[in-house]
Amino acid sequence: MKKWRKYAESIAKAAKDILPSSEVYVIGGVAEGRATVLSDIDVLIVVDNINNRDLLKLKIAIMNKAIDCYGLPWDAPVELHILSRGEAEEIYKGFKIRIPLNTS
Repeated sequence: MKKWRKYAESIAKAAKDILPSSEVYVIGGVAEGRATVLSDIDVLIVVDNINNRDLLKLKIAIMNKAIDCYGLPWDAPVELHILSRGEAEEIYKGFKIRIPLNTS
């Protein structure tokens, strides 16, 4: 888990390549400082609109781009959560901390 930020930044860069207007955050235990060796890195990708039928394809595309172009190991413990802005605003209330990722 020492490399969580590097892994998350790889995902953020890939997400921005595919969805330029997206916002990317680390959420959950890693963001809250509760990570253990069994934790995964929860990455929230907020988009303007999402078609639930395309969600799996989008997750696969982002992961493949992160692996192929930004050095994300294929076995990195990353879980993607892709939500529309409206959905994200509803669940933001449940997160104590979210860490924005800057890809510039």
